[in-house]
Amino acid sequence: MKNSLIKTATMVLGLCVMLSGCVWMRSSSIADRGGNGQTVRVSTGDYGILHLTTPDGITEAANSQLVSQCQGGKVTNAQTEMAMREWILIQWYTVNAVAVCQ
Repeated sequence: MKNSLIKTATMVLGLCVMLSGCVWMRSSSIADRGGNGQTVRVSTGDYGILHLTTPDGITEAANSQLVSQCQGGKVTNAQTEMAMREWILIQWYTVNAVAVCQ
């Protein structure tokens, strides 16, 4: 009886974790936010499967979008943050980036 209760509780807890869409911070790089000029923000996202595939170039895409929003094509004080939300088989990666146009 006790062994069955432990197995059931473990399975329920495992299902809750898998179905909850947990958010994990996998990486981030932060720079000084000071600076004069217009602040620009972008967000890009892509998916991976079973942690076997991950999106290629997601950070580079965010950085190029930042540069394209600045008239002079130069940014300073760039900050990027990558987050991953996980569902049973699929992971959704999001990169948020902020910078100041020069």
